[in-house]
Amino acid sequence: MKKRFRKKYRNMSLYQKLRYIILGLALPLVFCMIAALGVFAYYAGQYRKVTHNVTISSSFNLNFKENIDLKMYHYSVSSREQAALPIDDVEEAIKIARSLKETTNYKESRQVLLNVLDYCDNLKTKMYMLEQTESYDSRQLQLENNIYVLTNLIRGKMLDYIYYEAGYLSKIGTDMMQSIAAAIVCIGGVMLLVVIAVLQRSFYFSKGITQPISSLCENVRLIGEGQFQVDAVEINDYEIAELDTGIRNMAQRISCLLKNVKQEEMLHHKMELQLLQAQINPHFLYNTLDTIVWLVECGMNDEAVKMLGDLSVFFRTMLSKGEDIISLKEEVTHTRSYLDIQQVRYRDILDFEITLPKELEKVCLPKLTLQPLAENALYHGVKEKRGKSTIWITCRLEGETVVIQVRDNGIGIAKERLEELKEALNSRQRIGFGMSAVQERLRLFFGEPYGMSVCSEYGKGTCVEICIPISEKIQHKS
Repeated sequence: MKKRFRKKYRNMSLYQKLRYIILGLALPLVFCMIAALGVFAYYAGQYRKVTHNVTISSSFNLNFKENIDLKMYHYSVSSREQAALPIDDVEEAIKIARSLKETTNYKESRQVLLNVLDYCDNLKTKMYMLEQTESYDSRQLQLENNIYVLTNLIRGKMLDYIYYEAGYLSKIGTDMMQSIAAAIVCIGGVMLLVVIAVLQRSFYFSKGITQPISSLCENVRLIGEGQFQVDAVEINDYEIAELDTGIRNMAQRISCLLKNVKQEEMLHHKMELQLLQAQINPHFLYNTLDTIVWLVECGMNDEAVKMLGDLSVFFRTMLSKGEDIISLKEEVTHTRSYLDIQQVRYRDILDFEITLPKELEKVCLPKLTLQPLAENALYHGVKEKRGKSTIWITCRLEGETVVIQVRDNGIGIAKERLEELKEALNSRQRIGFGMSAVQERLRLFFGEPYGMSVCSEYGKGTCVEICIPISEKIQHKS
């Protein structure tokens, strides 16, 4: 039974345990108070009854004898003041004696009241005998020997009644004091036991809360220091157990998130390195320098100087002082320098136009966003088509979104290849480094709603559209 209670107590909530402790203190207190009030009420009732009896009997004893004796004397001498027997007075005395009998518990007092009732009945009989007597002397003799004697006996019995009741009143007072003392001792003993039990339970209850909370605080401290593998806390309260489970789950999720962040950071830097390496690949640099040499040899010094300037701008904007985020104006300048360099080599097949509204120049985006798309348009669209083609780069604002299009009228993309490319961009698969890298970096910085989409028709050209939020300051969203 005790084990079942302990098991049930462990499964209680903190509110139920606290209520159990409070009830454990309150119920004995209420019981003791009810018991004490019952004792006080009992003795108060007895005391009230005895006091009532003594008061009535004292009033009866003071008036009865003198009143009856005087009235009977006047009746015996045929006085006009008393024409009839005072039977009503005797009946009233009998009524009072009977009412006292109903409220009297003491044995001697009840016996005295029975005697008073007998004497009252005898007094009535003697009154009727005196009424039948006509002789004055006989009436006086009966008055002296019967009436006066009986009224004196009745008064004496009432004095005895008062005496007994007064003694009983004193006994009630003594018993009440003894009972009060006993009740105080019992209540004190019960309260001592209750306080000891409640203190013991309270200490156990507080210990069951403070120790797990201290352990939880230690776990939180370890998590704050970067130690995410923490031990479970031994707990009997399911509320604190839920808190412990939540803290450990939170620690595991933080650990997973940190791992994901590290992986995304590594991926980000890897893409940055690959992009930089792609932009300074030997073929591009060799072809550009070779073109500059050819221009110089042909005496086209102005064109050579311009191409060197474009190459300088290309590398300067690509480095961007080590910053990952640059303005749209800088990104367009970088892309323009690239296309200027390439136009010298492919002047027979390449034209380009770049449109950037002034209000969008300070919009921020990851660097190397447009140049890889322009390079794709050149090598996979323009070069594959016979004849001259154009690359258009346009920027416009739609609500809170900046839309950038890199469009060409080159050869376009075959339908099957286009579906593969769209699926790869949506599922973050690697299919062609340039476009995949740009898409991943856009999603990395701006989140899922933003990014890149592709539409194309084979033989007519390709359009790559980029959507980014309008902002002059962005942060890495990993």
